[in-house]
Amino acid sequence: MPEKEFDEKNISFAVGNVPMYERKIQEHERKIYDLKNLINLGISLSSNLDFESLVESILYSCIGQLFLDKVAILLQVDIDVDNYYIHMAKGYDEEFNRKRIILKSDSPLLKTLDENPRPSLFDELMQTRELVGDLNELSILQPNLIVPMKSKNSLNGLIILGSKLTGESIAYSEIEFLQDLAKFAAIAVENSRLYRMATLDRMTRLFIHHYFQERLVEEIKRSNRGKTPLTIIMSDIDHFKKFNDTYGHQQGDIVLKEAARLFRNNTRSIDIPARYGGEEFAIILPETDLTAGINIAKRLRQVIEEHEFPGQDTPLHVTISLGVAMYNPDIDFDKKDLVGRADSALYKAKESGRNKVVAHKG
Repeated sequence: MPEKEFDEKNISFAVGNVPMYERKIQEHERKIYDLKNLINLGISLSSNLDFESLVESILYSCIGQLFLDKVAILLQVDIDVDNYYIHMAKGYDEEFNRKRIILKSDSPLLKTLDENPRPSLFDELMQTRELVGDLNELSILQPNLIVPMKSKNSLNGLIILGSKLTGESIAYSEIEFLQDLAKFAAIAVENSRLYRMATLDRMTRLFIHHYFQERLVEEIKRSNRGKTPLTIIMSDIDHFKKFNDTYGHQQGDIVLKEAARLFRNNTRSIDIPARYGGEEFAIILPETDLTAGINIAKRLRQVIEEHEFPGQDTPLHVTISLGVAMYNPDIDFDKKDLVGRADSALYKAKESGRNKVVAHKG
């Protein structure tokens, strides 16, 4: 039988088809992986109502999926202000000012992205003259891609992505992934924000009394399960009624807001500072023993005492008294027992001259 002749061109074509076929398989596998990843991310984001950890999850999802060097998120965080802030950023140096106002709610850039909510390259947006001013504000972030977060009819924020660590351009499939992720993120952020608004005291931005009580029950259960320490602080602004009578209720509100801000700034992310009622604040300190709780209370007492409260021609000063108690399962049969012991310590602090920290060592 004569040897069969092969056309070299056909051989080349056949061989050339192999990598193309493999490439198609790889593309489909990548899409399946991205879809699975997206579903898992969607479930994770939708089940997380803790605002800070939710935002952090969104940023790390972008970094992990695209291998980015930098990523930031702009959000409307303040209940009463419509401005968009850099709420969180990853990959920037410590001096980066994440609380700086970046965009006004009526900015041309936000209007453009609200009308056309798709990922947009920074350099392409810069070609539109009316957007240059806003984009120059964003240049501090060294942006490569801007991804709007829109849920229903509301633009909830922007995800600002830097460059890929590999130096490669962001692929079309990755942009598709980001667009889908942004939809999940927008809904999750909106739900978390609404939950946050429902659990925060409008004046002080501290958690409300009811939320404090619910979380205290949860933290007691967690302390029992993990055998970890749990401490709470009860505090009260000294002579606040007299202060209101002297300077007026508006000045009293300023003091409450400022004192609450100092409480927020001087507690950890895992702590739960709350407005317990009137001028009384409370803090849940998970994984904290009595000694550490006393030290936190002492720092708060000093910070409040040294702070100059605005509102008058000359700065005003107030002090606080604080009571500290650590959860003890042998004597604290429910949350009321623990709160009662911390409250008793607070009463002793006030009874013994105020502007003091007293611990209940039961």
